[in-house]
Amino acid sequence: MTSLMALRRGGLGDLLVVLPAVRLLRMTLPEARITLVARPIFGRLFLDSGIVDAVADADDFRWAALAGADGLSERFKPDPAEIDLAAGWFHSPSAAVFERSAAGLWPGAGILTVSADPGTGRPLSVSFFEGTAAGLRNLGLPSAPFESCAFLPRPRSPERISAPRRPYAVVHPGAGSRLKRWPGGRFRQAVGSLAASGLSGAVVLGEAESSLKVQWTAGVLPPGWLLLDRPAVPELAALLSEASLYLGNDSGVTHLAAVLGVPGAAVFREEFAGAWRPGGKITQVSAADVRDIPVEAVLSSLDLPAGRT
Repeated sequence: MTSLMALRRGGLGDLLVVLPAVRLLRMTLPEARITLVARPIFGRLFLDSGIVDAVADADDFRWAALAGADGLSERFKPDPAEIDLAAGWFHSPSAAVFERSAAGLWPGAGILTVSADPGTGRPLSVSFFEGTAAGLRNLGLPSAPFESCAFLPRPRSPERISAPRRPYAVVHPGAGSRLKRWPGGRFRQAVGSLAASGLSGAVVLGEAESSLKVQWTAGVLPPGWLLLDRPAVPELAALLSEASLYLGNDSGVTHLAAVLGVPGAAVFREEFAGAWRPGGKITQVSAADVRDIPVEAVLSSLDLPAGRT
């Protein structure tokens, strides 16, 4: 096989849960050219790390059929026009549409469709990896252990970003849904405790958390702490790769910290704690309602200097 297409739609967390599966494709077929169809701002992480060779925009209309839209126009063909294997990962009914459309676009290609049910409570990253490994074995190809594929390699050319002095923590108080956000006052308490333990740090806000900026003015941060508003994803990855500790919610940034091997903790609603478990060195602290999680429970899960929490 010399040409592969790998499709995964959604946000940063959606993409990172298929990282082990895509790395398995790369390890199994090291000479193949892999085109990742995803949101380019997130797909660049895989490109810069050498996991894929090209990124195509999943929102481009030429990929509409593979994304779950019916009525593929014969006038528009996605690039690459010829592939040997089309792989896609889903936790929705779109899997059947992908399989049918991919077979129509590339009649001679192998089709690897992996579906996972978040309702089982198994981590999606594990389910997607195991489904990919099984599909490769069916094609007569070897597999590899999950642990060898679970982390994101350091980018070839890491981006530079203003960073606190080391050792430092990264705190991300946002999430795509308000129901996933631990109260801001508790994050501020936690930041105070991290600073008291001797850590400098950075509070990172993203596109989904613009409403939180007013709560995180520079005046509320301890000395030596920075507020970073909407850093580019490669810059954020560079910042996290040097961090000593991470604290966040159920978010894509938490998954990025996890695949970079950063130790820390993340606040989760129990209904999402199984399927969206970030793995790595991130400890989940969960409850039916994140507002029921006290600061002490989160701080006790972190490896802070004794007596300073």
